[in-house]
Amino acid sequence: MLGSNLFVRERQTVNLTTAGEAYALEIRGALERISQATLGFRANPRGGTLQLAVLPTFGTRWLAPRLAGFFAAHPGVTVNLTTRLEPFDFRSEGLDAAIHFGPREWPGAELEPLMSETVVPACSPAFKHAHKLARPADLLAAPLLHVSTRPDAWREWFQAKEIPVQDVQGMLVDQFAMAAQAAIAGLGVALLPRFLMEPEFSGGQLVPAIARGEVESVSR
Repeated sequence: MLGSNLFVRERQTVNLTTAGEAYALEIRGALERISQATLGFRANPRGGTLQLAVLPTFGTRWLAPRLAGFFAAHPGVTVNLTTRLEPFDFRSEGLDAAIHFGPREWPGAELEPLMSETVVPACSPAFKHAHKLARPADLLAAPLLHVSTRPDAWREWFQAKEIPVQDVQGMLVDQFAMAAQAAIAGLGVALLPRFLMEPEFSGGQLVPAIARGEVESVSR
């Protein structure tokens, strides 16, 4: 049908031709959407399926515990979850909605604010004692943990405290859950949304690195 070979056999292997590689790049997204639609149909052939993208830590810590109540109130509805760290294009992906953090402008989407968050510099009790942390400026001399999806979070936090800062360095991780575990292990101070890490604060694994009230609100 295409008038060109997509594969070439070499001994006991089968490889894509140059044309095949180009064709695969073009149709891969469509095939993935067909696969997702088929899985969704099999999971709920009567319909009522929501394809929802969520941030990983938010999905496991906040959303998942609340889904049982949603399903009880809306029997017959299926929610399929996929985790995303970066923004995406609704026009090219088979998703109905997303819960994401970032600017209020998202092309091709209607936005509804869900909640605000309070970020807290957090560390282990032993780390706080060892580094004698008490005031915001004390954090300039401590190892800081950064989340890759919010590269400017620490810089903005220091600026909000009117603390001059040039370059904020430290260990980089890709999710809040990893940043929290690194902080618990004594690797540094992480800037964490309090509502996502309440169990660790309540259990004493994490403590605010500085005095109460030294926090910053960020819109979600």
